Amino acid sequence: MDKILVIDDSPVQTTFLCSILKDDYELTARHTAQEGLQAAREGGWSLSLLDVVMPGMDGYEMMRILKSTPCYKTIPVIFLTAETRAESEVEGFNCGIVDYITKPFVPIVMKKRIETQIALAEYERSLEEKVAEKVEEIESMYDLMTISFAGLVESRDGVTGGHLKNTSLFFKLFIEYLMELPQYRDELPESLVRRACRSAPLHDVGKIVIEDAVLRKAGGLSKEEFEQMKMHSVIGGDIFAFIKGRIPDREFAEVAEQIARYHHEKWNGSGYPDGLKGKNIPLVARIMSIVDVYDALTSKRPYKEPFSHERAMIMIAEKSGIEFDPELVNEFLNIEDRIKACLHVKEQMITEQQYFMVH
Repeated sequence: MDKILVIDDSPVQTTFLCSILKDDYELTARHTAQEGLQAAREGGWSLSLLDVVMPGMDGYEMMRILKSTPCYKTIPVIFLTAETRAESEVEGFNCGIVDYITKPFVPIVMKKRIETQIALAEYERSLEEKVAEKVEEIESMYDLMTISFAGLVESRDGVTGGHLKNTSLFFKLFIEYLMELPQYRDELPESLVRRACRSAPLHDVGKIVIEDAVLRKAGGLSKEEFEQMKMHSVIGGDIFAFIKGRIPDREFAEVAEQIARYHHEKWNGSGYPDGLKGKNIPLVARIMSIVDVYDALTSKRPYKEPFSHERAMIMIAEKSGIEFDPELVNEFLNIEDRIKACLHVKEQMITEQQYFMVH
């Protein structure tokens, strides 16, 4: 049975309303706006009948509170009042009411209007749930495509296997920490962070076109080979620049382009491909550059054994203000225990997140 919250300062009025509606609804009556707000916190209301003129807080003020508070705002509210001025009715709708019934009311008409508004609210909630389900389905598809494509790229690289996935774990840990800090909150809204985490596994996507002789070379690269390898950041950036105007989620493509193109730029301007310097380098790319190097340092390569977490942190700190944003390095060092814990369990985390791999 649907629950209706009746808020009216007249006990006679609330008793009359309850007598009319009791056979069809579960009713709760309150006589002040403050009591009504307290009752509203209990949740589960299908609808509220609210008087406009009440002592203390009136119906308009209560509506503004209801609509500005997440736990209340979905409750449909009908004004039930003796006020007949058109201006009052307009003000009510501006505050967010769904209907306006003037006294004296006709019981059968009032019941039908209540029934209609409850049905509309239920239909709206159903649509919202379906939209949320579809969005979640699309988000999951994006994630699966991203990590699968990253796995395909990585399968070509016999030297840095696991790097894209490992780096993504450190990137997610670091950026989600930064987004909670006051100085980064405006630059790292939740929507951007979510897209940045999704695009992180694709930061080296441009390597897909690098020749095997260069990409899979176990030793050091010649000058010519290194120049070819450096093109992966340009190619990766160009890929996302190309699709930016061709997919609905433009923000994802923009963030992915920044990370792919600029994660090898250095704080002092000595990086590539464009020699950007300082905060001219996009923030997401500056974040990626730190975790990218951290994973490279702590991973085994044909030409070196992995450095310890402690040694890697020292080496990153030594490059603060040279290769890396010094403020970001300080924050990275502040969470080194979390980074170390992530390093120890990264293979388990990769398995749990079902990252695609080609052996």
